[in-house]
Amino acid sequence: MEDHGKLSSAEGAETTATNSYDEIPYHDFPYSFTHIRHLETMAVLFGMSPPDIREARVLEMGCAAGGNIIPQAIDFPNSRFLGVDLSQRQIEDGCRLIESLNLNNISLRQANILDIDESWGKFDYIIAHGVFSWVPVEVQQHLLRVCSANLAPNGVAIVSYNIYPGWRMASVVRDLMQYHCAGFPDPRQRIAQAKAILEFLVSLDIDGAMGQLYRNELAAIKQINNDTYLFHEHLEDQNNPVYFHQFMQIAQSVGLQYLADAEFSTMLLQNAPPKVRETFSRLPLLQQEQYLDFIRGRRFRKTLLCHENVALNRDITPEDILGFHFALDGACELADFVIRDESTAELRRGPSVLRSSQQLVKAACVYLKEISPRYISFRDLYLTARARTQAACRFPADHPALSQEVLSSGLLTGMSVGIFDFCLRPAQWVDRAGRAPAVRPLVRLQAEMGKALTNLCHRPVQLNDICRKLVLRLDGRHDRSALIPCLKEAVDRGEIVVKQRDKPLKNPPPEALAELLDQTLGEIAQARLLVQ
Repeated sequence: MEDHGKLSSAEGAETTATNSYDEIPYHDFPYSFTHIRHLETMAVLFGMSPPDIREARVLEMGCAAGGNIIPQAIDFPNSRFLGVDLSQRQIEDGCRLIESLNLNNISLRQANILDIDESWGKFDYIIAHGVFSWVPVEVQQHLLRVCSANLAPNGVAIVSYNIYPGWRMASVVRDLMQYHCAGFPDPRQRIAQAKAILEFLVSLDIDGAMGQLYRNELAAIKQINNDTYLFHEHLEDQNNPVYFHQFMQIAQSVGLQYLADAEFSTMLLQNAPPKVRETFSRLPLLQQEQYLDFIRGRRFRKTLLCHENVALNRDITPEDILGFHFALDGACELADFVIRDESTAELRRGPSVLRSSQQLVKAACVYLKEISPRYISFRDLYLTARARTQAACRFPADHPALSQEVLSSGLLTGMSVGIFDFCLRPAQWVDRAGRAPAVRPLVRLQAEMGKALTNLCHRPVQLNDICRKLVLRLDGRHDRSALIPCLKEAVDRGEIVVKQRDKPLKNPPPEALAELLDQTLGEIAQARLLVQ
């Protein structure tokens, strides 16, 4: 019976018990919110003095093949990194990559989380992304004990996990897939059938809440477009969501406290509807967070933890962000940004909106858009915005509209609604290709293996075939005159196609190849892959 893309019955089929992560390795992408650069930033924002990430000791539990931790080891060669995973296959894959890159500050170890004890030593930063919900309860509890017992005094841990109430509805789809696929022994069959049963139900155009649930989940799965995600999220034996308050009860029982959510804007009551703010503003923070989960139907959390005896600053003021760097995502849109008057302008980033009539804030937003996606220090941003505002409005030097507090207040508001990226020590990359452009050796290896490329902001990027071919040669030893023949060879082999006016060129002239080279290098630079 066909099983790829068609609905089948598996009644009577036998199943086998094996390590699912050895059979279907999880795609080990980088996750920017787990990067120690981000953990340090959030800790400082809330008043901590965390360990210096340039000389830190870092543990990742559930590291898979190292896709999230290996790039961090490259970023900070004087720090020490240890990754742990139960899957021998994934650990071996990661070790081969580490050996190919000749890294000496990172090791991966095949082990059970239950094996980790205090003899492993202290770590300044502990990462456990995509692990907590997918292990038995005893492992969940031990994972948090590790985050306490093995965490340095001012260290930070991040734990991500599925949560209720959002997973109440999602678990219906999981139960459907589990029931339908129970008899299929082959993981690929199970993945195909999980998609097929959901697509079948959606095709029935069912009315009401259930029909909408199936449509939403199918759309989400198609958007992620990752079979390993579907397999390990919906078809794994273990997927144990909890309520946020239940997670925190376990964390508090081992001496940990809630530091923050990895996304600053999600934890602020001011972003909730007015009636919600009015009703819940007097409640303790953890209760506010739990009620917000009920209101939003949240299904996933990324929680930062620290020791219970660490003093935190919950009353963040504009003065607290003066040491940060700021950036705009390229997707931001500016509307009605007239600097010379006090008209209200809007800056949009997805569903987030910042409205401001302050000339200094508007000037800063325009400049951030111009240099996007680069980061700039608060001081340099202030000096630039001040000069532009003074020129546009002819304000005297001591005018109140030019004060530093005006800009810091505007930036803090933008941070609160999710408009601005902010960082204590931002990544550095090259905006334009030089004479002999280069990417990191890791990126060249990833391109060779056909994997997503890890950019310098610790995010996965997908490039077209032409970019991938060129990336393989970007080692800093090939100048532009040497890169054009590379493109010509790829064209001759039929690996890439050069077009002019939408028509393929069999023998593109040198000027067409030079134009293609410039365009391709521009795309690679925009992906934040080029280094000095």
